[in-house]
Amino acid sequence: MSGSPSVVVIGGSLAGLMQGIVIKRLGHNVTILEQHLSSTREGQAAGIVTMEHSHAFMNAHDHLKEQPYAVPCPGVQSLDKDLKVVGGFDRPMRMASWNVLYYRFRANFDGLTSSYCNSPPEYTPVEANKHGKAVYEQGKSVKNIKYIDGSVIVELEDLLDKTSGGRGSIRADLVIVADGSTSHIRQLLQPYLKHTYAGYVAWRGTVLESEVSEEAKNIFQLKTTLHATTHSYIALYTIPGENGTLEPGERLLNYVWYTNIAEDSLELAEAMTDSSGKQHRHTVPIGKMQKHVWEKQRALASRILPAPFAELIHKTTQPFITSIVDIGVSKPSFFDGKLLVVGDALCPFRPHVACSTNQAALNALLLEKMLSGKMSLAAWQSQVVDYAHLTRLQSITWGSWYQYGYLAFFFSEAKFRLAGYMSRLRKYWHG
Repeated sequence: MSGSPSVVVIGGSLAGLMQGIVIKRLGHNVTILEQHLSSTREGQAAGIVTMEHSHAFMNAHDHLKEQPYAVPCPGVQSLDKDLKVVGGFDRPMRMASWNVLYYRFRANFDGLTSSYCNSPPEYTPVEANKHGKAVYEQGKSVKNIKYIDGSVIVELEDLLDKTSGGRGSIRADLVIVADGSTSHIRQLLQPYLKHTYAGYVAWRGTVLESEVSEEAKNIFQLKTTLHATTHSYIALYTIPGENGTLEPGERLLNYVWYTNIAEDSLELAEAMTDSSGKQHRHTVPIGKMQKHVWEKQRALASRILPAPFAELIHKTTQPFITSIVDIGVSKPSFFDGKLLVVGDALCPFRPHVACSTNQAALNALLLEKMLSGKMSLAAWQSQVVDYAHLTRLQSITWGSWYQYGYLAFFFSEAKFRLAGYMSRLRKYWHG
């Protein structure tokens, strides 16, 4: 690669940062373009389950290993309406949050100091010379992508500097698209990929551990805890608290509660309209939910959820809601391999499988292999698409089980197993 910057990453969230860290550590100059106007970011305290690819990424690329970032979770339990354990398994897991990982990755990428990470990694001159230049630019809105003479031209608007109309462009040898589940670039390149509403929404929130009753804490026991009713289920687990603290009492209990709401219904339109009257397609941000919408949901919790779960709903002061949508797997590579699509921009999953960060980590680890000459572009494409396709179908299968019952689950499961068989067959024929 040549030129400066040699690599541009579009999207400065978790997926973009993971790709950026890998590229920087390989010695390439990398610029991350983020539309958000500030380096101060809040991920709505959303919980993240770190899985096998996330662990591998952290082991290889997190240089803050002496600073723990996750709450240990001993396993999963499913409770019935009488709070009896009716299922689950014991398997150690780690529960992090969007905020914790964002600031940790920023510390690793460009040395950002924050209340979450006040001591970024330090390198010797020899180590630092092996790294490429890392630049994180906020307030950059990408408007178009072109491929000219072997280079990718990124046309953007500077939202912070309106000089010359705020327009400009960057020429790059490689562009990584990591602008999330509602990816603008994916829609520019593949306008035929449409979002399809799945028929239900996720209500999310957190409660400070010290504000939860001892009875509820004893029942949850730091485990991932599930409870299902007809066409509804809730999952909760404990995540780091403010500034990433892991101190008991200062941690947060994070939950996701799924309920069915018909498409094109007045109920859905009302739920997705914020307190200022703006209707959102995907997420009503934290603090923006209409008061009467949340009061209605709290009343429902009192009627259908066991007391410990309903307690969390009633003690939530900053809820938010997301509509669950499906979209097909994006084509992962464009412009002779000079533009790659990763993370949720490649394929967003329904949240049941908790694999969004895991996918981004896998994409970064495979990108590292490809840029190091240990993997071909074709092999990279095959592996990222197989993971995206199978995980997407698995997330649909789980959602079908909980929200629509056995028949929907049967058809989704059959499709998932067939896709798995075809994936293994492709790997066999391609060696």
